[in-house]
Amino acid sequence: MTQIPILSVSTVVMPYDHPEKCVDAVIQLFPDWQVDKIPEPGTFPIERESRKLISSSCAPDTFIEVLREQRILDTALDAMSIHLHDNSTRFHISRQAAMVKKVSFVLENEMTIGGTICVHMEGEDLDDWLQDVTWHTGRRDVPREIGDDLRMLKDGRVQEWYDRKGRPTMKVED
Repeated sequence: MTQIPILSVSTVVMPYDHPEKCVDAVIQLFPDWQVDKIPEPGTFPIERESRKLISSSCAPDTFIEVLREQRILDTALDAMSIHLHDNSTRFHISRQAAMVKKVSFVLENEMTIGGTICVHMEGEDLDDWLQDVTWHTGRRDVPREIGDDLRMLKDGRVQEWYDRKGRPTMKVED
């Protein structure tokens, strides 16, 4: 297994957000996430500005465990590697889903209710690490790797594996 990457996790608390609930959502997936100062909730009319909360050196363990529990490892590999360049990547997940300890990836230009959590990963051989932590036994039958022909497209659409009659379109060796 390759070296665990360094994670920087952030979220933006908007004036209409309840700051503690935003923090609680992030902690569901990244329990060691800590920020210096959480904005006060305030009362109507709220006059505080939006504020970005960020913490570095978060462990990915709980996040990866949730991906496994949800059985979305192939989707995770694709979503986490869309912006992979050299040894870093970034991706967004739904803060609303995180509140109930679920992962829902948010793609570029996609509006989401409840805000997002931005995850930035950096590490040596990050591509290998992503492929290792998202590996599952189904890949024995359908091997996957970053950038393969089975990846989802940047707009979130899937590559077609079956024709209109339900026949597999990918070549499987006998």
